[in-house]
Amino acid sequence: MATVTAKVLCRQKVETGEGDARQALVSFEADYQDGRNKEWSIYTPHLALSMTLKGAAADLFEPHQAYTLTFEPSTD
Repeated sequence: MATVTAKVLCRQKVETGEGDARQALVSFEADYQDGRNKEWSIYTPHLALSMTLKGAAADLFEPHQAYTLTFEPSTD
């Protein structure tokens, strides 16, 4: 099976709590600027992803920043 790579933009980051209880809900959408995602978007024209992160993991993502998301077949 092929690997699919998608360019995504962090659209929103909502943080709650403090210290060890700090969490962030991070939402992403496909980035279509400059023809990005052109190959797969012909067949799947929408992508949305959200995840909740705790503690320092919440610092890894920032709104309006672009990221590369890679889907690979699992071997297990």
